[in-house]
Amino acid sequence: MPRGLVFGGAHLAACVIGVAITSPASAEIQVIESNAPAYKAGLTVPNTATFELKAGERVQVLILPSKQTRVFEGKGSHSLPEPRGGSRSATPKKKPQPAPE
Repeated sequence: MPRGLVFGGAHLAACVIGVAITSPASAEIQVIESNAPAYKAGLTVPNTATFELKAGERVQVLILPSKQTRVFEGKGSHSLPEPRGGSRSATPKKKPQPAPE
């Protein structure tokens, strides 16, 4: 009987690990405070989103899953900076191909 419980626990752990490994990374941004009509609090968008703000507008966001916050203010296009040594894109960037000879 204990052997079955050990196997059951190991099987469950393997399933949980398998789900964690096969699940795609879904980094998102959630608006937590905003005076911009286009971006209401509670709105969730991909972390690649660009916020188009007018003069005087301010949006505070929560970056998921890291739980960091950022504030975008003022007229213009605002987005998260590209991470060091990587990409925020869900699809990898294409590497340049050598020119045919």
